Amino acid sequence: MRSTPYLALSASALLGCVEDLNLPKPRIHDNPVLLWVSETPDFPTCPGGRLDYWDGWTDVHTDPQYQNECGTCTCGPAACALPDRMLVHEAPLCAGEEGIKIDLTSAADPPGHCVELSSPIPGDAFAAVTLKPPTMASKCDASEQHAPPPLSGTYARACPWIGKYTGKFDGSVCIAPDDDGSCPLGFSARFEFQEKIRDARTCTPCECGAPVGGSCVADVLLFSGASCSHMLHPGNGIGTREQLCYETLEDFPLTGVRVVFAQDEPGTCSPTTPVSLVDGTIESGETRTFCCSSADLMEVIDANDDN
Repeated sequence: MRSTPYLALSASALLGCVEDLNLPKPRIHDNPVLLWVSETPDFPTCPGGRLDYWDGWTDVHTDPQYQNECGTCTCGPAACALPDRMLVHEAPLCAGEEGIKIDLTSAADPPGHCVELSSPIPGDAFAAVTLKPPTMASKCDASEQHAPPPLSGTYARACPWIGKYTGKFDGSVCIAPDDDGSCPLGFSARFEFQEKIRDARTCTPCECGAPVGGSCVADVLLFSGASCSHMLHPGNGIGTREQLCYETLEDFPLTGVRVVFAQDEPGTCSPTTPVSLVDGTIESGETRTFCCSSADLMEVIDANDDN
């Protein structure tokens, strides 16, 4: 959006009498610039790919209704997890703490698929198994981390003047004001911007309370045949606070395991902080004044210079 006003004289009228006009030109010692102004921070690329530009803004603010808030805090579920291991005991009644550990971490991806043992456990070494319970996550994660509310204002980019106006850059030619602060004839469009340092605002994190409710119940299915055939024990209904011991009554090897959910109802959490708040400020630098000419007038200057 162009906010610099055009002069009333049209380019065609000026071209007819350009030699009779005392057309102003940027004073070289003022480091003239091409000034882009917009209500959106979509800064353009400077002509010639110049990187020594200056960015500024003015009247930067947020909607008063939301200036101190980033958003409402919500919490995700406390997920259920299938048992990640079991122990195979050679002695009955799961006696002693020692046993052959069977890793079941892969049983959850996807749930219910056959976990075949790389080395089947023979029947004479398989008297009982300790079935570990499923678990529920001890906490809930905040479902969203918010960003600060968007800014509104007027934005500017001052690019080095490359000696002539370029129509590909939607801006005006500007110089510094006179010593008394006034703008000279032909550069009477006056703008003031503060240097744009950075938006240093962040949002306070959302936090969640302890999980409540939910139900995690697993079935651990044991098999003695290839590809999880010939079920030995269904292991049904193992809750989160249970650790079951199952004794084998037949002399069969253990060759595979399936683990599935009988109930998968995650717990829920309430946010301990209902709202994420804005923390930090917008950082601005010194104010800079620009005295600007219309693009139409500078096009006439360039055309005259070419002749």
